[in-house]
Amino acid sequence: MAVPVLAETLLALIESLDAAPGTGVVVTSMELEVPLEATASIERGDLVIRAGVPHTRWVSGVLPPVHKGKLVVELVEEPSTHGEES
Repeated sequence: MAVPVLAETLLALIESLDAAPGTGVVVTSMELEVPLEATASIERGDLVIRAGVPHTRWVSGVLPPVHKGKLVVELVEEPSTHGEES
């Protein structure tokens, strides 16, 4: 199984923290620290960074190095334009 592109992994992490429907809970910010196995390569002339969670949590010396990724996401509300003239 191919390791996903970094952007796909980050989106999956964010989507996994969505509140259950019908709870009324709204996630407005999150901070994640996760171990990632990351590689960089050239594919069709473009730099591609792939990253996913490690295959195992055990350190055996034969697996790729694991890096800790930190992702912070916050809700930023747009300023209201009601009643203002353009």
